[in-house]
Amino acid sequence: MTERVMVFGAGGFLGSRICALLDERGIEHRGMSRSTGDPHRQFDLAEGHCYALDALLSLYKPTVIVNAAGATQGDAVELTRGNVVAVEALLAAMHRTANNARFLHIGSAAEYGGAPRGTSQDEQFEPGPGAAYGLTKLAGSELVLRAQRNGADAVVLRSFNISGPGSPASTLLGRVVRQLGTTDTLETGSLEAWRDYVDVRDVAEAVFAVATTEEKPPPVLNVGSGQATLAREVVHRLVELSGTDTKVVEGQVHDGHAGSPADTVPWQQADTTLIEKQFGWSCQVSLDQSLTDTWAGREQD
Repeated sequence: MTERVMVFGAGGFLGSRICALLDERGIEHRGMSRSTGDPHRQFDLAEGHCYALDALLSLYKPTVIVNAAGATQGDAVELTRGNVVAVEALLAAMHRTANNARFLHIGSAAEYGGAPRGTSQDEQFEPGPGAAYGLTKLAGSELVLRAQRNGADAVVLRSFNISGPGSPASTLLGRVVRQLGTTDTLETGSLEAWRDYVDVRDVAEAVFAVATTEEKPPPVLNVGSGQATLAREVVHRLVELSGTDTKVVEGQVHDGHAGSPADTVPWQQADTTLIEKQFGWSCQVSLDQSLTDTWAGREQD
């Protein structure tokens, strides 16, 4: 079957990479974003009228819908709109006008919360988010899982901490890259958190694998490297790659999680056995290569 993929959040860090990969592989796709110069590719899932969204899906007739949109920063209202209201709107429109399409939702490891140090979190791990970002992402994923239980071809890809070129300022790496070379002293929160970093290109490959398979995927799939790394090591490696003499000064508030700088979860590490077994997917970009490319690509941000 010829795939026709519709990507929401196409203007974002991950969404743009997904669209680039689809283009590279010759897969027909249409990217939609909340803010874009092209009015025909602009739609705000949290604010847009349901009839307009229905019309978009009816006209394009997607076989796969990827939701890479979401809010990583803001107050409780902004996070709820971006991570819950938007998901509900898209699922409802799909049910009305494209109910044969596969729905891929990009979830977050923040939905799991923390785990005992040295352990890995698989898809059966009991969610326990510790901050508003994780709570709203979990609420959005639960909507997708409810649709899946009711017969929809829907899957949540729970991505762990995404790294790589183009890392936005909402992430630890994005903030560090933007400050390096502009100051002698880099002030951060506490870098005691251990996180599983996965390159944005590998996450895009996971989306591609699930989007194009003929098999019905499991309800939830982890997307990570399977290896936790101390945030302090990651930041110091970026400083080393920059070639600057920047001094890192840590504060007390944890600063190891994208979307939730105040999150105090000390340890996260993905168990990726399921996606490796089902789709043959595994990380191809090492963390060091990802950090190297993050620094090298800073001029494009």
